Amino acid sequence: MTIAVDDELFDRAGELKQQLVAFSQQRRYDRAFDDVLADQRDGRVPLDEHALMVLWDYFVLEHRLRNGRTVVEQFVAAHPELPEPERRMLLGWRDVVQGPFEVQGRDGAALVVVNLVDELTYRVRSNMGPSVFRRTPRRSFLIARLVAVGEEWMISGPMSVWRAQECDVAYEMALEMSLRAPEAVYRNPEKLAQAWELQRQDRDRFVRFFGSDLVVVAGDQVVDRISEYRAFCLAEVTGTSSVVAGDEPTRFELPPDVVEAETVAMIYDEVDGLGFYAEFALVEAAFADPDLLRRRRYREHTLAYLNDDSVGPLVLRRLAARDPERATVVFRRLLRKPRFDWARDGEELLRAYKPEHFRRVPRPRVSPVSERLAAYARRR
Repeated sequence: MTIAVDDELFDRAGELKQQLVAFSQQRRYDRAFDDVLADQRDGRVPLDEHALMVLWDYFVLEHRLRNGRTVVEQFVAAHPELPEPERRMLLGWRDVVQGPFEVQGRDGAALVVVNLVDELTYRVRSNMGPSVFRRTPRRSFLIARLVAVGEEWMISGPMSVWRAQECDVAYEMALEMSLRAPEAVYRNPEKLAQAWELQRQDRDRFVRFFGSDLVVVAGDQVVDRISEYRAFCLAEVTGTSSVVAGDEPTRFELPPDVVEAETVAMIYDEVDGLGFYAEFALVEAAFADPDLLRRRRYREHTLAYLNDDSVGPLVLRRLAARDPERATVVFRRLLRKPRFDWARDGEELLRAYKPEHFRRVPRPRVSPVSERLAAYARRR
């Protein structure tokens, strides 16, 4: 069992949360929240009070304002008198753990729950007191947002409870969250290791199916080829030579600029996972013959690979590795920098043009789910 938090620290966390909420209700945040609310509604019916409170908690702790900072970061900056441990705790609240959680039982003033997404156990308390847990019997499901207070967790914002009989609703939410936000799964180190292994196995199947980890096809053939590959994976994993009705992979979808391209490269990298690169043949040809950059199409698409931050550095590294001297010529002409040298300046160039990629911690592109979520998905 996790060591309980000192009551004084937890009381202080509750006080700080109240001060933070009051700070966030300044008029200067009204327009920013209205923008978040508009994005959330997206033309749908107005949110009820519970949903609005959840959205406000997200806005305060996680939403990046136009200046790049969160409301909680601005609160900490506005209170330099706060002791360093309290400042660290408040800034740690940007990392919110979300439910659903299955209730395991009570432990004094705390509720012990298991997150259905990361399968970790959390000892949870409320700054409203333990009475709020009266309606959370064992095996019920708690839908809440948690923030860390020392070694324990505090409910942040409103919570809701589902009965044990409503497990399918909880499983559906957990499954959707696992697929939409795999970072929530990776909070569990064992899950992260499992995801890397699953990606390695998937890449091996890709190479066996296509014959290489880099395949170039016509844009209008990508969806069909990937669908065939996914059917191959499903048959291999399930050990059947044919796909059972109801188990067919869902139709694979890609952006129009990919499927409408003349050529698309599918690259399955060990770290970056599976990526799709439109008009690859044009860029590949430019790296093989830099004189082609005199033609507008070749120059524009090669520049797009460099300027578009959604195109990771992987594909440029691969093309340059084939002939570093020709790559030097390519970037000298693209950048109009006659002294550029790929071997010396290439990595710095990629960091300058792909900053978001280098700021991100490498993560697998697959999201492992628990046995019970997998069983629910099969049953569904």
